[in-house]
Parts: sequence; C-alpha cells; structure tokens
Amino acid sequence: MSEYITHTAVVDDCLRLMAASDRFCDAFKTAADQHHDMVHLGCATRGGDPCNPGLMTTFRDNWANRTPDQHLEPKLAFVLGWLCHRAADRQMKPVFRRFHPPGTRKEKPTECSVYHDAFAFRAVYAGGEEPPYHPAMFGEQFAALADAANVAGMGDLVRVLLRRALIEMHTLIPDLDDPEGWIDAIYTRKQAFYVDLERYEAAINSPDPDKAQRYIIEDNFYNGDEPLIRVARALQHGEDVTQAEVNEALTSAGDSHYGQALAIGMRYLQAADAYFLGEIDIDRLRERWDIGKPGVDGLPV
Repeated sequence: MSEYITHTAVVDDCLRLMAASDRFCDAFKTAADQHHDMVHLGCATRGGDPCNPGLMTTFRDNWANRTPDQHLEPKLAFVLGWLCHRAADRQMKPVFRRFHPPGTRKEKPTECSVYHDAFAFRAVYAGGEEPPYHPAMFGEQFAALADAANVAGMGDLVRVLLRRALIEMHTLIPDLDDPEGWIDAIYTRKQAFYVDLERYEAAINSPDPDKAQRYIIEDNFYNGDEPLIRVARALQHGEDVTQAEVNEALTSAGDSHYGQALAIGMRYLQAADAYFLGEIDIDRLRERWDIGKPGVDGLPV
C-alpha cells in the first residue's frame, strides 16, 4: 500500500510519545508495548472511522472483567495503530491531491507520497538500520539477493511470500452454507499489489533533486527541530528526556506535515484515553476523532 512507511513512522513516534508521557493510562501503554505487531497491522489498515468508536466502547466496558479468550489487549493495540493511520491520512491526503489532483494522476501511489516514504525511511529509520525495516529492503543487498537466488522476478517472489504470511496470520473458515459466496468474498477483498518498489528504490537511493526540493523542502514535509519530532527522535535513540519536555512537546505541533500528523495522532490517542477512562462521552469522542469531517481541502479523507 502507498504511504506505508510514513504511516508506520507516525504510529511508532506517537506510541513513543505516549509511552513517555504521564498523560496516558497504563492499559494503552502495555497493549502497545506487548502487541507492537498488532499496532503495525492496524496502521496498515484503511477506513477505521466506522469501526473504532464501537470497538473502543467494547474495550472500555469489558476491560475490568476481561478474560484471555477475548484478546482485548491485542485488539486495543490494533485500534491504536488504526487511529494513527487516520491521523496521517487526514494530514497527507490533501497534500497529495494538491500536487496530483484527481483525474491527473498517471501513477499510483502518487509521486509525492513516494518521496515522503523515501524521506521517512532515511530520517526516521536511518535507511533501514532501525526496526522494523532493514537496509536491504531498498538497497543493493536486495538486488544481490535476487542475483544469488537466480530469480528474475524477485518482487513477485516477495509478493507471494507476503500473501503466504498473511494466510498464516488468518484462519480461513469456509461458509459451508455458501462456499461459492465465501470464495467470492476472498477474491473481492484481497488487496491488489499496485506499489512499484523500483520507484521507492529510486527515490531512496538516487532521488531527483528537483522532486526532493518540491515535495520535501518547499512543502515542509519534515522539520527535525520541531518539539514533537525532536522529542520522538530523542526517545527513539535512548536519550534522556524529562517528563516536562514530553508534555510540553504535546502542546506544540509545529508547521511541518509530519509534525502535524503526529499532533493529530496524539490528539486521537488522548481522546481515546479520555473515553476509555470515562471522562468524555461517545459524541465527544467522535468529534475529537474528526469522524465525518472533510479534509482541510473540503474533500472526504
């Protein structure tokens, strides 16, 4: 899917900030820490607005008397990632539409989103040196692996392995009353692989200076001097950060698109925390999650 690296970076930074702040309950911190794989699955999932209020109500109402078979902790972790995905979408989608208006896009994902992901891969994940990525993901080692395996279509092999991994994570239980309809549902719901990894490799390893200037510098995608981003990087690298610095950063979004996405993500997490603790009602939660609201360009997000 497009923008996945940026989505992952936003959720990882939001959860670093959440873990370091005393403004969040232990239930959220523990779920995110112990089920980070579910967080990443959530941040790769679209369209959480119709689902998340009801899910959060289930978590809140059943938490005190939960049982292991309910799996509420991993489900909560998934929703935390889902919320941060929507935060990134609400900030970034209008940017992509501004650079590439609907009806004019020749490629999917947009060129702007590819350059955002390429920058995040370098700035947040140190070119793959930081988990969950690896330097070989878009580097020369990947090509060397393909040569060594004598595989002409290495990308196709990776896609097959990804599909196998997804199948392993999901038990497919057929509908014995309607097996044909069950197969139709699998076919129509599967995610198409439309992302051309060669475009990402080019943007990461040999970026076009004009495109980098346009999409990253001039449009202010990322500013490492902004408080939220600066504190997130310090936490990532194990530097000493005071509670006051963390909480002060939460009140200062900055002007970059990435900083704004972090600010929205933290707002969504704080609203979820307040609802979980019974401090706000469902209507206020939906309002603070921007559910039903258009993007900054007036279009649905």
